[in-house]
Amino acid sequence: MFNLWEDIKSSVRLNARYEEGIARGFNPIDKKRFRRYNRFRPDGGKELFCYLPYNSLTFSFGGQVFVCSYNRDVQLGKYPDNTIDQIWNGPEAQTLREHMRYNDLDYGCRHCKFFFDKEKFSNLRPLVFDKYYANTSATFPQVFEFELSNECNLECQMCHGEVSSSIRKNRDNLPPLPSPYDDEFVAQLSAYIPHLKEAKFYGGEPFLIPIYYKIWDKVAELNPSLELFAITNGTHWNKKIESIVTELNFDIAISIDALDRKKLETIRKNVVYDKLMDNIRRFSAICNKKGKHLSLSFTVQKDNWEQLPLVIGLCNEVNAYIYVSYLERPSRFSIADLTKDELRHIREYMDGVRLPRGTQKERHNDNCFQDFKTYLDKYLENAEEKRYAEYEFKGEQKPKTEEAKVKEFQPMVPVSDADLSAWIDQCYTSDGSLADTLPADQLKKQIALLLSEYPDDDRLLLNAFIRLNDFNAFVNSLTAYSVEDLRQMSRASLEEYKKLRHLSAAQTMSV
Repeated sequence: MFNLWEDIKSSVRLNARYEEGIARGFNPIDKKRFRRYNRFRPDGGKELFCYLPYNSLTFSFGGQVFVCSYNRDVQLGKYPDNTIDQIWNGPEAQTLREHMRYNDLDYGCRHCKFFFDKEKFSNLRPLVFDKYYANTSATFPQVFEFELSNECNLECQMCHGEVSSSIRKNRDNLPPLPSPYDDEFVAQLSAYIPHLKEAKFYGGEPFLIPIYYKIWDKVAELNPSLELFAITNGTHWNKKIESIVTELNFDIAISIDALDRKKLETIRKNVVYDKLMDNIRRFSAICNKKGKHLSLSFTVQKDNWEQLPLVIGLCNEVNAYIYVSYLERPSRFSIADLTKDELRHIREYMDGVRLPRGTQKERHNDNCFQDFKTYLDKYLENAEEKRYAEYEFKGEQKPKTEEAKVKEFQPMVPVSDADLSAWIDQCYTSDGSLADTLPADQLKKQIALLLSEYPDDDRLLLNAFIRLNDFNAFVNSLTAYSVEDLRQMSRASLEEYKKLRHLSAAQTMSV
């Protein structure tokens, strides 16, 4: 509910908070844009951009724990190396909270800063946490988010092996990701579940993940009225799922990226169209009967943008909200990678669409549709609009000029496969905890797969790139990005290096 008093307080205190933050060396987000963001917030203006650091923990696949699924740069801790208590009260959590106190998004919050700067406000994660604005003492988290396994039966074209076991097995040819989560983890949760207001379950596919059923049993025992949320691919339905969704307090989101059968089954490989449509209606019937929310999640891509109005039509039919996400990686699927003429065509097509606004849900769905058009306008109106991969997240720091890069260029000594392998073994020997993140033999297999498409000369240069990296950061990147993303980044790095090498050689010869 809109809080006028909080809106007035936030407006009055905004200037003082900005001045104090700048004096202390922080980098607050743009003040005018923040005021527009505050006017957009359904619950009224707030003093802080985001309340997640004071209220949320996200438990990710390898045991890594973050404040949310979009800030992967700041790891608060790792299970089982740290207990949940140590993670929640640890130094990284305190530092992140201090940055957010001054609306500084430079401490890992790049995703939200990207969309905030584009003024693409709808569906920003912080809006969901505005209801917890009064809870900044961080005594107990209000929300737990679980990404405990990548077990999934689908191989969506835009997805990757880190979040789909089927892709990891069939597309990446890699062994299953090990999971550290065990019965002791569920036991530690017992101290937190009574204090939680929400728990959210992601995958993979949540209804295929065994430990989730143990957590749901614990919720039924300790806090049966707890608000639960699961985002599912909608391909599974059985008596057990029906019982859990009926008995516990679930809101459900179902991923669907097209209403057209052929497009859907192409984008979401292994999905069965008729089964998904039947299950959407099954989930809808339970949610409507219990007064719970059903959402349909749509990811805008080059292949499906014209399907958005059709999926919104299905939302209106089954009494569901639309959730629109904007794919940025892999860029070959992203509409942001299209030409201005192609984007203009999409914009003109959307101008011809009219959606109903009679009910509250219909108005929400149309607002999200209008927001999609605003997103397109940002690229059409500004020739310099940055893509996600190009975005600078460190204040107003300007990128180096090509002249400066050439001046600083230092040629690399190629590194043989044997030397790289020996260096990896040495790194693992000096830091035994690395094996918990990614065993050495798996790391070597992933590097071999990543570099398999390159000729020998290029591969030896990329070996040298790896040697120059911070090793822990490199290992983390292999778990955070898909093979295709890493190949794309490797190609870009190699092309940049060769270009600078050529320019440097030409400059030397001219002298």
